[in-house]
Amino acid sequence: MAISLEKLEKEAPKLIDLAKKADISLKKANLSEHDAKVALCLDISGSMSQLYYSGKIQQFAEKILALGCRFDDDGSIDIFLFGANAHIPGEMTLQNFNNFIGDIQQKYPLEGGTYYGKVMKTIRNFYFPQGKGGTVNAPVSSNKPIYVMFVTDGATGDESLSEQQLKWSSYEPIFWQFMAIGKSNRNVKKGGIKGFFSKLAASDFSFLEGLDDLRGRYLDNSDFFSVEDPEAISNQDLYDLLMTEYPNWVKAVQSKGLLK
Repeated sequence: MAISLEKLEKEAPKLIDLAKKADISLKKANLSEHDAKVALCLDISGSMSQLYYSGKIQQFAEKILALGCRFDDDGSIDIFLFGANAHIPGEMTLQNFNNFIGDIQQKYPLEGGTYYGKVMKTIRNFYFPQGKGGTVNAPVSSNKPIYVMFVTDGATGDESLSEQQLKWSSYEPIFWQFMAIGKSNRNVKKGGIKGFFSKLAASDFSFLEGLDDLRGRYLDNSDFFSVEDPEAISNQDLYDLLMTEYPNWVKAVQSKGLLK
């Protein structure tokens, strides 16, 4: 199911070390032979500008591509973008990954506004077009699960729709790994003038934290963590974090018949 390391070394040697680290995390999670499709959903709101221009989003996307290569032998991940609107720029592959983010920035410039619900509907419709991203109240099965890496640095303007999309998608084999970029209020120490200014500088990810524990779902289909800087965390720690709740979700969708 996974691309051989020999093929990866020949076609994309830059990803070899990342793939090996992903393998370690997958082995610890008992998912070494796991077959899944990986998608990367990226915030393109204006506040993300420095992360794009610094190359950090490109570097992060390469890490997710390496994970995708361990889950699927097609050597690609699906890319989705969201700001004021949702976009599907195409696949990031072993052939086009080197400047993929820079290339799509030319076509999809940063936007004003951040809307999770719109792109979640787009993703659901992309993988399960029969439901058109709308209401689902009964289990939907598929040959393989979808792992969505969802990256943002801010709150959404459509909270109700986002919650509804998460609830409906809990009947589908889609797992949402939410990652917020920025200093979380939850991690800011209180006290004194320094604490006051630290809290002012922190981001409010309470809605994302709430999605992680949202009630009314068929299955718990999401996880959340935040990082101040996507390059400040080691690759091994990142892959371990990405496998925190996903393995148990895989067991749940298998037992509930969401995987054929």
